[in-house]
Amino acid sequence: MKLLIISILIFISTGVNAQDGELLNSDFHFTEGIYLTFEEFKTNSPSIENFTIKNYGEGTFFEFPCTDSTGNIQTCTAENVWGYCKGKNVYINQGYGAVFFRLQVIGALIHYYSVSTYYQRDYNYDYYGRPYPSSSRRVAEEEMVMEWESGNSFAFNYRSFSTYLEMKDQDLYTELENSKKKRKMIYFYLLKYNENHPVYIKNKEL
Repeated sequence: MKLLIISILIFISTGVNAQDGELLNSDFHFTEGIYLTFEEFKTNSPSIENFTIKNYGEGTFFEFPCTDSTGNIQTCTAENVWGYCKGKNVYINQGYGAVFFRLQVIGALIHYYSVSTYYQRDYNYDYYGRPYPSSSRRVAEEEMVMEWESGNSFAFNYRSFSTYLEMKDQDLYTELENSKKKRKMIYFYLLKYNENHPVYIKNKEL
C-alpha cells in the first residue's frame, strides 16, 4: 500500500511539473518574432514571426509581409510594438521614439534600462550680448526592474529593491541587510531572487 501511495504521489508531482512548462533560465530561447503586448512576451507567442528590422536614424522599425483585400502580398509596418526577439536576445520598447533596449536579465524579476527625455531651459546670447531663452533636449538612462507576474516596473536601486524584497522574500531581505556592501550587492540578490522564484513558460499548444 505504501508503495502504491508513493507511486501516485510521484505521478501527480510529475504531472504538475509537466504542466508548468519549460523553466525560464539562461538556456531558454524565446521564439524570434514581434511581441505586440506584454502577454505575448510572457507566453512566448509573438504575433509576427516573419519580420525585417529597419533602422532609421535613432529608431528601430519593423516590416513584415501582409495580404491586402485582393490577396496580394504587400509589406506592412508593425505598429505599437511592445518588444521583439532576435537571435537569443529580447528587446523592449522604452517609450522614447522607436528606441529598444535589450533585457539584461529575464526571470521573476526582469532587469533592463529605461530611457526618458526632457527639455532643459537655457539662455543663449545674441550678437549684442543680449540673453534670450532657449531649450535643449536631454536624455536620461535609468536601471529598471519589471515584475514578471504583473508587468509593473520600478527603479532598480537599493531603496526600492530592498523594499520589494522586504515584501516578497524576507529571507533574502535579511541577507541583503546584513551584507557589508549591501548597496553594491543588489544585482547579486536580484539573481538570487530569480533562483528562489522560478518562472515556467507553457508550450504554445498548452
